Amino acid sequence: MLEMRPGRPEEVPAQKALWKAAFGDEDRYIDWFYECCGASADVLEVVEEGRLASMLALLPQTLTLPGGGTASGWYIYALATDPGARSKGYGRQLLRFVDGYLAERGADCVTTVPAEPSLFKFFGTVGFAPCFSTRKLELLKSMLQPAAEGDRAEPVEPGEYNTIRRRLLEGAPAVDYPEELIRYQQGMGRPSGGIAVRYGRGRGRLSGGGLYRLSVDGAEGCAAAEYTDGESVLFKELLLSPDKMGRGLAALERVLPGARCYVRTPALWDGMKGSYLQPFGMIKWYSAEKRALWGEGTHGYMGLGFD
Repeated sequence: MLEMRPGRPEEVPAQKALWKAAFGDEDRYIDWFYECCGASADVLEVVEEGRLASMLALLPQTLTLPGGGTASGWYIYALATDPGARSKGYGRQLLRFVDGYLAERGADCVTTVPAEPSLFKFFGTVGFAPCFSTRKLELLKSMLQPAAEGDRAEPVEPGEYNTIRRRLLEGAPAVDYPEELIRYQQGMGRPSGGIAVRYGRGRGRLSGGGLYRLSVDGAEGCAAAEYTDGESVLFKELLLSPDKMGRGLAALERVLPGARCYVRTPALWDGMKGSYLQPFGMIKWYSAEKRALWGEGTHGYMGLGFD
């Protein structure tokens, strides 16, 4: 017997086990997701003969439409299938089930971030279309300009980060996240169990990153950072006036040292020299009215993505 249905509270341990089997993530990472998002996320499942075979999480979000107004949306996250149940089409069936589930809730759209370029085609077969792009840049530490006196990068809590983020993206076609998802991102970048990671000239730090407020030449910005390894920092989001991004990265390097950095900024802004555009996220519209207001060809900003 095959069932597709919402998950049940008593199934959380089985969901965590499937997540770990599918993605190989550590327990603390999986636990952090459930701590931050367990109350707001809807988990949908494929149950095969009483055993959890596939699942995904739906996370709430809001899209800011060009010219004002909003659209209600959900973000498909952690689509996972048990290794022993693959090649049965359960992921595709679950994505079809999402449509009816969200239609009943009056959602305007659903979004996702394909984990790799080949999956854009897969999601396209179930009605998704490219909709979000990001501007990327890769820099060695030696390529950063010197930090300017008075420029600062300081840790902030999710509420303050979201306030800055919303102000900087006001009027832009972009995804707005509730505070619990910003907290989830904060934890993804924070120190992990006090494990020291050596880097560079014998300097040590805790592996992590976090959320930061930037103050550069009188302008305010924000950044979300994670270490991808002992020497590389990924700025999953850098929001700052484009002409001040170089100084902002220099200020961040003082508190987040590394040999290289990877930077993602809004595609709709001018980027730093050497940056390039890359497809990032996809959307499926349920509301024809909101789709028309978004506009054909509009490529919005998703930002964090929690990828």
